[in-house]
Amino acid sequence: MTARIVSAVPVPFTTDGTLDPETFEKSLVAISAHVGGALVAGTTGEFPALDDAERVELFRRAARVLGTDRVIAHLGHGSAHQVLRLAAATAELGISRFALLTPYYLPTDDDGVVDFFRALTEAHPQADVYAYLFPERTGSEVSPAVLARVLALPGMVGVKLSGGAAARLSEYAAVLQPGQELYSGDDATLPAVLAAGGTGVVSGVSSAFPQTFAALARALDAEDPAADSLQRTVQEIVPLVGPTVPRLKAAMAARDGAPWASRMSLPAVDAATRTRITEVVAAHR
Repeated sequence: MTARIVSAVPVPFTTDGTLDPETFEKSLVAISAHVGGALVAGTTGEFPALDDAERVELFRRAARVLGTDRVIAHLGHGSAHQVLRLAAATAELGISRFALLTPYYLPTDDDGVVDFFRALTEAHPQADVYAYLFPERTGSEVSPAVLARVLALPGMVGVKLSGGAAARLSEYAAVLQPGQELYSGDDATLPAVLAAGGTGVVSGVSSAFPQTFAALARALDAEDPAADSLQRTVQEIVPLVGPTVPRLKAAMAARDGAPWASRMSLPAVDAATRTRITEVVAAHR
């Protein structure tokens, strides 16, 4: 396995919207030997459509398959009150790695962002917390200077950058404290992340192609010339599978035959694209 790759695992539902925890566990078994861990109930996991009990159940099952130290539990909510309630239930499972999306929907200011993270780190001083920046989904633009304030809080161990934040990789990398980690949510950018001093990628697409992503990470670490070819392969897979959660779930369905429906209202996958995804999955088993 490689710590360079953390899978942002999707959450499977049946066609009537019921959570499918058995299929979820099988997907974790499939990635276990290849990736450093899993981000559970993040954006790819459709967290806004999950209630707290469902999120805790997913955390519990992930810990059972991967071990508590390989699970990063995403606690994102609209208020610190909700975050702390979910954090308390998650900590009872023995999980101490948390990711927290910035406040969303209603706007806040810089102090509000810092205080949001402070509430979690003060309530759970034993936890390792990753800030999660995704401006397009939250409406919150966090500057490198504000991220530096967040990362100075006790217990903050790193940051995950998605969307527009990932495009500012070098700016955010510059405010990391010694030993802190930086992950990009842009699946196809592992070489650039490592070149900028980052740790790796939090990749939804790696959930369907764990062997390919792990091989790339190993090749980059070993300075193996095969890394160039593997990177080109990843750059071909990501635009096909990565743009939407339903496309990723089409790849997951091609792997294991489960429905992998979505609970949220998301764009459909046309028949031609689904066929191409199925073919690519078959080529990378």
